[in-house]
Amino acid sequence: MDRPAELFGIDPRSTRWGHSNAMAQGTVQVTHTGTSRWRRRTGEYASLAAALEAASDGDVLIVAPGTYRENLVVQRGVTLRGPEGSPGSVRIAPVDGVPLTVSASAVVQDLHVEGQDAAAPALLVEDGTPELLDLRIVTRSAVGIEVRGRARPTVRRCTVDNPAGIGIAVVDGGGGVFEEC
Repeated sequence: MDRPAELFGIDPRSTRWGHSNAMAQGTVQVTHTGTSRWRRRTGEYASLAAALEAASDGDVLIVAPGTYRENLVVQRGVTLRGPEGSPGSVRIAPVDGVPLTVSASAVVQDLHVEGQDAAAPALLVEDGTPELLDLRIVTRSAVGIEVRGRARPTVRRCTVDNPAGIGIAVVDGGGGVFEEC
């Protein structure tokens, strides 16, 4: 069960990694501190990207509100989401490159993704059958969401704001289901 950090007597600016006894998968409460450290019982990570890289299939990463200036790559079947009831409170907004790349059958939900690089999509889906739910994509690039290769995402209730280009592009054999976008 996901519970806010405050219920555990933990400063919301600190990080809590924990494992539920009811599930085999882990649940992580991801927040950032002034020192940009991410913690897990088995180690400490210098960034959200490193914590994501260390996650295993089935893990749930709940990202606390804030702006994250990292380029994230999801390569495992994890759930990466913002806190319930706070859509848009988590901003993934690096200064350049692709802010979020999904190359696995993951679930990505309740995030605000901002692309700053005119030459890169804000969200790149390269492989797998991920579920992209309730995302807001804001960019000024050629494309907001790019689906390519063997990727077959299910994209639901996502908003793409891209005055400089295309909202969603499906290229190079990609496919998927797009609903309420």
